[in-house]
Amino acid sequence: MPLSLVAASWQKALPLLAVLTAGIWFALFRDNPASEQAMFAALLVIYMLHQTEEHLWPGGFRQFTNAHVFRSGNDDWPVDMGGVALVNIGYVWLPVGAAALYPGALRWLGLGWVGLTLINALIHVVTSIRFRVYNPGLVTSVVLFLPFTVWVLMQEHARGMLSGGEIAFVLLLGIVLHIPVAALFAVPFLRKRAAAAKRS
Repeated sequence: MPLSLVAASWQKALPLLAVLTAGIWFALFRDNPASEQAMFAALLVIYMLHQTEEHLWPGGFRQFTNAHVFRSGNDDWPVDMGGVALVNIGYVWLPVGAAALYPGALRWLGLGWVGLTLINALIHVVTSIRFRVYNPGLVTSVVLFLPFTVWVLMQEHARGMLSGGEIAFVLLLGIVLHIPVAALFAVPFLRKRAAAAKRS
């Protein structure tokens, strides 16, 4: 399947994938829903629901970001379909899925993406406050991301699996892990703007 087709169509599979992964989660973890493996697997399901809001229904995250954050005047630049697909599949599904499959060896990978998810939720909230408008992904950020990630960190701390300092490190990881995503779109935007400024 050509990459361009994946980039244009991946979000259409989200409802089915969310239902399938939720069913698999229930079958595997209903007797132990608070294990780290169950938490990482649940994060993947929750992310698919979040991605559905961002990119399918009501969708419009790409267009919102280009219009409000970058003010580029282009619905597909610098946040374009290919970049969005790369981030959501390669930077979310793969690491979270890997942590769910190998929660022992990849524990900190999973915890890092818990931190990324919490910071992502806060960014959605702050963005809506800043622009005083709904941004795609806000509802699932408030209803799913924030309570789930806070619960995970509280569970891990209560069981002695994370110290206070380690929770702070998880949050720091959540911030740092956003840098490559921001750079993917911000760097070409800033380069183009600098080139245009030189020509004028």
